[in-house]
Amino acid sequence: MQYDWFVIINPVSGGKAAPKRWHKIKPLFDAAPFNYEVIFTEYRDHAALIAKNAVQQGFRRFVILGGDGTANDVINGLCQSGISTEMFTVAMIPAGTGNDWVRTIGKPDFAMIVEDLIRHETMKHDIANVTYVNAGKEAMRYFINMAGLGFEGVVAKKIYERSSKWQGGKMQYQLAILSTLFVYKHTQLEIKVDGNSSEMQFLSAAIGSGKFNGGGMKQLPAAIFNDGILDLTVIATMSKMKMVISLPKLKTGAHIGMQEVQTFKGKIIEMNSNPPVHMDADGEYLGQTPLRFQVASEQINVIKWR
Repeated sequence: MQYDWFVIINPVSGGKAAPKRWHKIKPLFDAAPFNYEVIFTEYRDHAALIAKNAVQQGFRRFVILGGDGTANDVINGLCQSGISTEMFTVAMIPAGTGNDWVRTIGKPDFAMIVEDLIRHETMKHDIANVTYVNAGKEAMRYFINMAGLGFEGVVAKKIYERSSKWQGGKMQYQLAILSTLFVYKHTQLEIKVDGNSSEMQFLSAAIGSGKFNGGGMKQLPAAIFNDGILDLTVIATMSKMKMVISLPKLKTGAHIGMQEVQTFKGKIIEMNSNPPVHMDADGEYLGQTPLRFQVASEQINVIKWR
């Protein structure tokens, strides 16, 4: 069974793009020389439970059809399975709103998906975890791409809390950005990177091993997904107008050359603020400061698409 594939699909990802994508891919899987099982998620975090149950059934290879949040859920399920993540292979087929993780690791040619799964060429990928506060209690979650703090965290919180007819689509994300832009305030942030402390007023911060978030913003242009190091970019004091004007630089990664931006690298990054600020990981809202990020001791295998 370890050579079979378990397919996890989020039917609401990308404005319900995932089922349409699966409709086109399914005939290729049906004709493939391997067995597979498929389950559609039904609620938030369901993919984590599905993944854990599949591991108990003996599956070690997983296809994820959804967005960054779906990938996050699956990774958490695998990390919580009690089995080394080095034993697992994941293949990401993007069907979300932002699809940021695949901007770093690559996305498939649909006509070649089955051949690539059979070929099974993989690359090692770091997994990080973050400890945070939610409803007054400390919690921990794994993530695979990037976490956002401050402005990005508030945007993720609004999307999480508000239902919308554009649920899961780009319009919902854009509305959340606009509504946050005019009210969000700078906050005093304490940072400790591998024991070295600094303090500053900040607008937003990004931490992770992937390069992109926010639907193509290259917030961590120097990040390497398998070097065992977390990258951190902090946008300090900056006017809202300048932030809007600087968006093209965020798209290319050129923002790291601005005087308002500071970058760090480390294995353990701790953050605190007064007042507390919100945080998301892989686009999923989690909670508030204080935060502690670190790279997990084990990596996971990711299919290398041609």
